[in-house]
Amino acid sequence: MRQHNAKSFHRRKWLSVDQAVTHLSAVVEEPLSSADLADLADQYQLDLYWYRPGQQVAYLDRPEVSELSGPLRLCAENHSDWSAITGILRHRPALPAYEQDTPLLEDEQGNRLRIIFDNRERPEPFSARWYPNYAELVLKRRELEQLEPRLFSPSDLDSELEPHLLLNVIWQLEQLALDSSQPRHSPEWLADQLARRSEAVDRTAVERILAAAEREGARGTPH
Repeated sequence: MRQHNAKSFHRRKWLSVDQAVTHLSAVVEEPLSSADLADLADQYQLDLYWYRPGQQVAYLDRPEVSELSGPLRLCAENHSDWSAITGILRHRPALPAYEQDTPLLEDEQGNRLRIIFDNRERPEPFSARWYPNYAELVLKRRELEQLEPRLFSPSDLDSELEPHLLLNVIWQLEQLALDSSQPRHSPEWLADQLARRSEAVDRTAVERILAAAEREGARGTPH
């Protein structure tokens, strides 16, 4: 366990809420809280997962019971469930809306599940044990990384170009200069071609870079 906890962010597959908040705060360079994660989840920009080691789960479409050995995605289609789950991120523990209520879960194969208890460990009908607690909510690192570009406003991107993106664009432009038989193309055409050639390149960001480059070139051109 100690070795697992010592892993760097980029080697972890799953993050606790607090780890995710710490990382995103560093990315956006301002203090965030779990309530900010709740806002992102309410906007359906972020998936949340439930991990309670050893918890029994039952499939909805077949009579099969298994033990929770890894996090399962919490489904957002039930608005009252989802509101209660995001409320947990705001430090408001959730209680079932009715007897033995529990949020719907989904595994990687798309199977739907719910947690269950045997008779010996069965909690009270309206116990919070039917819902995750704050420590049992986790996030997938890969999904968090994919969310990061959306956390920057257009003004941030205009004022500070990301070096890795700029280098990628320059390299792709060099390739285009070698491959193209046409002497000149519009910035829109270039942006479209660059986005087609590399999935890592965002077309809108490229257009801004090319427009900024044209402005710089115009300033340096003698009249």
